[in-house]
Amino acid sequence: MITVVIPARMASSRYPGKPLASILGLPMVEHVRRRSLLAKGIDLVAVATCDDEIRLAVESYGGRAVMTRGTHERCTDRVEEAMQTLPGDIVAMVQGDEPLLNPEAISQVVQPLLDDASLDVVNLLSPLESADDYANPNIVKAVRNRKGDVIYLTRAAVPHFRHAGEVPVYRQTGIMAFRAAFLPTFSSMPETALEVAESVDMLRLLEHGVRIRGVVASYVTIGVDRPGDVELVESVLRHDPLQRGLDDRIRTSGIAA
Repeated sequence: MITVVIPARMASSRYPGKPLASILGLPMVEHVRRRSLLAKGIDLVAVATCDDEIRLAVESYGGRAVMTRGTHERCTDRVEEAMQTLPGDIVAMVQGDEPLLNPEAISQVVQPLLDDASLDVVNLLSPLESADDYANPNIVKAVRNRKGDVIYLTRAAVPHFRHAGEVPVYRQTGIMAFRAAFLPTFSSMPETALEVAESVDMLRLLEHGVRIRGVVASYVTIGVDRPGDVELVESVLRHDPLQRGLDDRIRTSGIAA
């Protein structure tokens, strides 16, 4: 059984109240929840939150929400708590600030866990668009080895080009998948120095020697980090044919069930 959990909280340092920000008349988290329901092979979608405002909003649209503690510093820990009461062998974690989520991304990030029993964690990566992306500390950059496993994740501009050349560096998206049985192990691991320094929870796994497969999407993902990003997302929804089509689908009757 494959479950999607969307961690969401109101207390964002860069954008308080972000999950309920209105995007063309729907709360951001509702865009994400409805798009997750479109993914093939998914059995259940739930929002994990510590805020009654988010729970009530999700439930008002017919969705499922799970209340979690408000003390979690990392979204993966919130997902682990939610999965204590939710069914599922594989859990896909989709950040609540990905309103342009392509449902295929969920299937793509889950597939390696179905194919390889030795894997416990998969991250979806996407191309960087510009030099500004490299310098943007709000974008976590990922580099992989030749087998497709993540070597490092950082908010810094990497690599340092002592010599000019092309190096494949990707954006870490807010979409990843885990074996549900591995999540308690993850949460029980002590925080690590790099994880705290970079504020990137996947570094905890790398420092403890856990393999993370990095799956590269063929399209650029756009998350919402600041209030100004909402206008950009709405413009994409209005003018991009694929995104406009997905938006039409999530607004049809029955999709919120």
